[in-house]
Amino acid sequence: MDATADRFESADERRVEVFVRSMLPPLGAKSSQEALIARLDELADESSLDAVSVTVTGSRLCLCETCSGTDTESELLERIAELDEWGGDYDATASPFFETRELDSAMAEETARALVPPRVTAALYCDDALAGVFPCRIDGRKYAVADFADALDHFCEERQLVVEP
Repeated sequence: MDATADRFESADERRVEVFVRSMLPPLGAKSSQEALIARLDELADESSLDAVSVTVTGSRLCLCETCSGTDTESELLERIAELDEWGGDYDATASPFFETRELDSAMAEETARALVPPRVTAALYCDDALAGVFPCRIDGRKYAVADFADALDHFCEERQLVVEP
């Protein structure tokens, strides 16, 4: 987290990308997802955070050649691979939160592999370089998206915008 704070402090541009499975998650998760997005939007409006974007991943991404060969799924899989690979320099990883599952249907006699992303993932970019992915594990400790939002509040407090008359 200290390295992330340092990158945030020294960056010229800071943005957050939020990846959600659905814009209408199950009730209960809906209010926390909305609160997170509103909180990040507020930080973008009132602090040194430059932008927030939201991408819907869906609940599962098919890993077959046909599906992963489409433009949309290929782009999503590339983005998720970037998130999954983050952290090697910091003893950090987001990998445990992106599950690969084998799906079987005895009735259809078919199997498929699917990537299941977390319900909500947040990625911090500083000067177009990936600086953090949440949820993650850093030095064996788990950090949730809410922990990231709290840390981002702190990072932004230390870099308040100065508006001259």
